[in-house]
Amino acid sequence: MTAPSQPLAGLAPPPERAPSILSLLLHPPSNMFQAFPRDAYEQPVFRPRRFPHLLAVVSDPDAVRRVMLDEVADFPRHPQSDEIFSACFGEGLLGVTGETWRRHRRILAPYFGPRSVAALAPVMTEAAGLWAERWAALPRGAKVDMAAEMKGVSLKIVSDTMFSSDAAELTELADGALSATQDGLKLGLPDALPLIGTLIRRRKYAWVRREFARFNAAVTGMIGERERDLTSAPPDLLTRLIAARDSEDGGGLTAQEVRDEVVTLFEAGHETVATALTWTWYLLAHHPAEEARLHAELDAVLGGRLPTADDVAALPYTRMVIEEAMRLFPPVPTIAARTPRTACEICGVPVRAGQRVFVSPWIIHRHRRLWDQPERFDPERFLPARSAGRPRFAYLPFGAGPRVCIGAGFAMMEATLVLAALAQRFRPRLVAGRPVRLRAQLTLAPIGGLAMVVEPR
Repeated sequence: MTAPSQPLAGLAPPPERAPSILSLLLHPPSNMFQAFPRDAYEQPVFRPRRFPHLLAVVSDPDAVRRVMLDEVADFPRHPQSDEIFSACFGEGLLGVTGETWRRHRRILAPYFGPRSVAALAPVMTEAAGLWAERWAALPRGAKVDMAAEMKGVSLKIVSDTMFSSDAAELTELADGALSATQDGLKLGLPDALPLIGTLIRRRKYAWVRREFARFNAAVTGMIGERERDLTSAPPDLLTRLIAARDSEDGGGLTAQEVRDEVVTLFEAGHETVATALTWTWYLLAHHPAEEARLHAELDAVLGGRLPTADDVAALPYTRMVIEEAMRLFPPVPTIAARTPRTACEICGVPVRAGQRVFVSPWIIHRHRRLWDQPERFDPERFLPARSAGRPRFAYLPFGAGPRVCIGAGFAMMEATLVLAALAQRFRPRLVAGRPVRLRAQLTLAPIGGLAMVVEPR
């Protein structure tokens, strides 16, 4: 089966002009970035011409560094961003700010260092191996939803690393909660309106909390069981979080804080990796030359066996394929909005106090001033020679600044091992006649899934 001839989703050049406000209200796009014109991908700071004081999209790497790192205290998260994350993740790392966030970050950091992540690699490889056997048992020509497949293997990995078991019920509840939230939490122009927007958002957030209630209750029950006999509990992430202590004050997390961190890590950890892998398969199916080079590297290094953590350094092209897929399809396409405490200028553009300031990986990764032929899939962009001199804040698949994703190392290890284990045995092909459309909300996903046929190599 050959790759379909339809154009790649989301890779068309941006429009010259943004859609009208009426058009956006009547027909809100599933991919919010369809509303951004070419200027947004060429200017260091973009403001909509009709509503220049509504928002500012910052893409200049030095300006991004200023907003996200150097002057981060002067650019706190917008209250609406805090509302969204709090509704989904409670008092977890994504939902808290200030000293509470710093304390949680200190407590969690040791569990996501390189040595800790490498120790979890066998769990990742085992799950990938099980998925390979699952694919091998499929009837020839059987169609799968690759988005669901990658979510399935990622859910198993996060479940096994956090709970030492395949918590099937918990996994189902987690998947249902986040999927329903992604479908229902579609923020548009009405949400930004005074008064009525506040009412609309409150109803949505209340609905989100209800969707997460069963998952939260299941995690709370599991925490209670561990606390009753912590000495004989398995040494997984849940047990470690319950026993963890802050290096500064010696205190631990409350049961609710443990629950909210588990919910955050479980949901954010599986969704982002699954999304990255989904789009990686999509791009490889459209680019046979790059796919062939990936296969050659896997054959030479692995020779048919499952990969290990020690193999990752010997699979540079595999990593570059994933990095380039996350450039074109960043799992989290926009970072939580910031708001300057006082009026200021960014790259000479005046920005009012309280105005929304957006840093969008989607836009930065396709910006004409930062990338050559930005809509082209080219993993070799990430060769050391071609990466030298590239601004640090021109590539943000895991965010930036103090709130950069704590699980970035875990995610890259998982994505590399899963891709290596599966790609050395299979060549997933896109099903013809199934156009792919993007949904860009909290994460980036194909609407209705991604239909593929898993062909053995």
